[in-house]
Amino acid sequence: AHSTTQATNALLEGDVCPVGIISVGSGIEGARVKQEANISGFKFENGKKLETFHVHLDFADLDEVRVNAVIDELIKGGAKSIVAVQAFSVENPKYEKYVSELAAKKGIPAVGTYEISGLLGLKVRTRTAVINASIMPKMLETANATEASIKKFGIKAPLMIMRSDGGVMSIDQMKKRPILTILSGPAAGVASALLYVKISNGIFLEVGGTSTDIALIRNGKALIKSAQIGGHKVFLRTL
Repeated sequence: AHSTTQATNALLEGDVCPVGIISVGSGIEGARVKQEANISGFKFENGKKLETFHVHLDFADLDEVRVNAVIDELIKGGAKSIVAVQAFSVENPKYEKYVSELAAKKGIPAVGTYEISGLLGLKVRTRTAVINASIMPKMLETANATEASIKKFGIKAPLMIMRSDGGVMSIDQMKKRPILTILSGPAAGVASALLYVKISNGIFLEVGGTSTDIALIRNGKALIKSAQIGGHKVFLRTL
């Protein structure tokens, strides 16, 4: 099980890539999607910005030629990853899948909001997906390098990645949802404090080169809360 602070460091330092957002929808619902999917002006604590480019498509415009043209336009504008957005995609992700699959065929990291959270809040779900997409290229490099190193040393056990809530996930899941690794370094430390030091009540601090991370252990359990990044709520549970 590998814990990493790379995602945390990328967000603290604003070391993120520009993200292209493609929202789809028609009528009143489409107007709402167009408005709430336009995630812009996102700033990190150090003043750096997450650059986004947004294009909205009506359901009638979702032929392959048109979608590919929009993806090419976003890439030409500087986007390094793509987020597909559709209302109620957690119930039926048909159009998000369609858009993200076409983007993936062009070799650009892509994700639908339904892959990030099963919750319905469209704006927060989109914001979470955009932040996730902004660190995908860098985290894909890390995942591939880590996986290659494990194989090089002849380790046959499956490689698992620590999550921000203290659980683990497969390397393939991490490649799609790197946002779940935020604060996974401290998560591993808290697990050690619980298992080996037998702390039942205490404040746990982990000091590194970029940040000091603080967790609370109460009655033998690490407390978990909804995360905020840059002062914005996201659909992510962290220690």
